[in-house]
Amino acid sequence: MMQKQKGLTLVELMVVVAVMAVVASVAYPLYTNQVQKSRRADAKVALQMVAMEQERFYTLNGRYTANLSSLPGVPSALSGGNSQEGYYSVAVALNSGGQGFSATATAKSSGAQSGDATNCATFTLNNAGAKGKTGSASNCW
Repeated sequence: MMQKQKGLTLVELMVVVAVMAVVASVAYPLYTNQVQKSRRADAKVALQMVAMEQERFYTLNGRYTANLSSLPGVPSALSGGNSQEGYYSVAVALNSGGQGFSATATAKSSGAQSGDATNCATFTLNNAGAKGKTGSASNCW
């Protein structure tokens, strides 16, 4: 009587490896896309914090400032021109003689968020609360 052998054959093992490779090739780009979308919150938080502190500065001084380090409540990373998580560079530009501002958060070209440059490269927020973005994605904010 013949005994039945137990275990996997090489063909069965190769099929499993091939299926896993297909699943990984589909899942990894979706995962990285979701991670980049979650990092956009870093830019949004930074811009909203700058806008809030700009309004506080305006109340005390009657004008806005282009110097992030002169805003009293911003964290040290933000006063240095970086978002708190470090994925974006933050800058402020004044308009109307200091009576208006536009804050911009730009994805760093050499960082983890650089792959998001075509979708949501920059975020902007001005003193009127108008939000803007550059890139091909429609749902950045």
